[in-house]
Amino acid sequence: MKKSNSSDKLAFYSEVPDVLELSRELTRSLYTTANVERLNAADDIRFCRWAGQSDDGKKHSENLPNNRQAFPFEGASDVRNRLADSTINELACLLTTSFERSQLAVTATEFNDMPVASAASTLMNWITQQKLRTEISREVELGSQYGLHYGWMIYHVGWDQEFSKRIQKISIDEIAALAQQAGPDSALFQLPELIMNPEAADQAAQLISMNLPDFGLNDIKKFVKQLRETGEGEMHETYISKNLPCVTALKPFEEVAMPPETMDLQSARVIYRRIYMNEVELRSKVKEENWDEEFIDQAVTTAGKQSWYTNPLDTITALGASPIIRQDNLIEICYAYTRQIDKDGIAAIYCTVFSPLVEQELYAKHELLDYAHGEYPFIEFRREVVRRPITESRGIPELTITDQDEIKAQHDSIRDRTAFETLPPMKVVKRIGQINKIGPGVQLPVTRPDDYSWLESPNRAPTTAFNLIERVENNHANYFGLNRATVVPIKTQLMQQQLVNRWLCTWSKIYNQMFSLCLQYMPPEEIQRITGVQLPSNISDIASGFDFIVRFNIQSLDNDLVAKKLQAISQFVVPLDAGGVLNRNKLIQMIIEAVAPESARELIMDNSSASEKMFREVQSDIGMMMLGNEPMYKENDPTAQTRMQYVQDIISKNPKAQAAAQQDPVFQTLMQNYVKNMQMSVMQQQNAQIGRTGVTPVGDQLAQQQPPQM
Repeated sequence: MKKSNSSDKLAFYSEVPDVLELSRELTRSLYTTANVERLNAADDIRFCRWAGQSDDGKKHSENLPNNRQAFPFEGASDVRNRLADSTINELACLLTTSFERSQLAVTATEFNDMPVASAASTLMNWITQQKLRTEISREVELGSQYGLHYGWMIYHVGWDQEFSKRIQKISIDEIAALAQQAGPDSALFQLPELIMNPEAADQAAQLISMNLPDFGLNDIKKFVKQLRETGEGEMHETYISKNLPCVTALKPFEEVAMPPETMDLQSARVIYRRIYMNEVELRSKVKEENWDEEFIDQAVTTAGKQSWYTNPLDTITALGASPIIRQDNLIEICYAYTRQIDKDGIAAIYCTVFSPLVEQELYAKHELLDYAHGEYPFIEFRREVVRRPITESRGIPELTITDQDEIKAQHDSIRDRTAFETLPPMKVVKRIGQINKIGPGVQLPVTRPDDYSWLESPNRAPTTAFNLIERVENNHANYFGLNRATVVPIKTQLMQQQLVNRWLCTWSKIYNQMFSLCLQYMPPEEIQRITGVQLPSNISDIASGFDFIVRFNIQSLDNDLVAKKLQAISQFVVPLDAGGVLNRNKLIQMIIEAVAPESARELIMDNSSASEKMFREVQSDIGMMMLGNEPMYKENDPTAQTRMQYVQDIISKNPKAQAAAQQDPVFQTLMQNYVKNMQMSVMQQQNAQIGRTGVTPVGDQLAQQQPPQM
């Protein structure tokens, strides 16, 4: 590919990355559109920060900058109104609750993939609800806070693999068993003999080293000596301690950045992610991910420094000591994900790990990102979609600032008025002014009765201030669709459902990438152990095999509305289902999800699993009856009709059961009772229908006249 006509230095791939250009593009991404100023402004609004604040919520001249005097008087009200903070927390609770109660549906893109869609759902539930439940819950809450606070945020979806060491104890008996299993023709056959012979210790160590190349020769010699002297040796084994997907919420322009011209995240030229590592984590990357050691040596010297924007809230003070920077012992590392054209003209994503603080053109690694889904490992969430650029989504503090300031001003005025009414200023004649101090129980000498008098307070009550505060709060709740009596319920539902849909759509994309990574990096035998099904492992199948849909109906949070809907379905819809169009299994699933959403995942199984479970139960009952055991009879069993079909199917395919039905009188009697019990359940359901219609269908009459079939 020709590069001479390209003005974008990051457009084409090269084996050695242009670290200086990546650093320049990072600076451009951060500081060309006042991004940092917007972040600081949003923080100041939400956390109620301004110059001259005091802990007691009052104005003091000594705290004000530029020698300004407190106005309207020393100690006047300076309260913190947390309207933006309250709204963000309320809507964040809505988003986290919707995620916890949401239902995951997996659909196959091709008809042949439908049988394994259920297994895909099982795998993702195992990942998110068991292995990563704590981590996912934390990132869900953090992501909702970021998205509502700044207007947008980005999730990073990657694969986390960590190595650790453990002590593995091996006895001489175990080695002897392995030698016998290897056979006389193997070099290992003589290993136990060599270990027990002190003169052959080096030969035994060499033999073990040939079969265990990851262990050092000195460690193996020590291991051989322990086996010979104690009959048991210890080996320090390296193993994979973690091998799972990871989802991380990233704060805009502090943990993630992209060029200002970015419209769609997946078409971005480059995306940066910043993380902090301690020295142990950094040096372990040499073995885990083959990072460059020279780069690491240089990066370690930058511990505690930051090259780009850091939130001022990261600076804390403990007990009056000097400020402590939270990154004091941490090293800044930057991941640059760039979509580039290779020498064959194919676009692919490349990952370059570097640090803007390392002055030389050093980098930790530069390689192709081999994720099977072929996308950037980033998914965005936007609070609103008003324009195409991601950063054009506005955060709640930006929209709330005037309302919050207006309520604060009215609160300050009411508080100051109360102070005047409780202890109004005193009028004192000039001849005795500034001589006496005013206070409870203090004796004030006077020469005339009017030497002292109280200043008259305002005549009108602060009704206007209270009315204005209420009106501003109502308008604010109406704007964001909060649950308030003054907001029309249908508007609250529509606005909150739209926000939840946008939020869960983000997680649908996250699940797609997580599932793709699971199929790519998890051992197939582990996936089969979890799901019971062999899932595809071909990379082309992974990329587009399944779609994950996460749904939540905001109306399910209204318990009264849910109860009314379920009652209407039970009383009016179910009795009218003469054509059998109603899916009873789906109805039961919907009722459980509405009544007990926290238990839905444990209680509900898919249709194939439910049918298989029922079939196994009938099969077990028939087997127990063939042994002469009485089965467990059920009262008014709604599955009786299906179980009777399973009975006929099982016996028709089992010659031993057929012979027992002809020759074993005990089995015959048990089977007749078993079938009669199921027929009684069927009749009870039919009688309920007859009570409503007044007639028995002809087909049911004929079925009742026929004797039970074995």
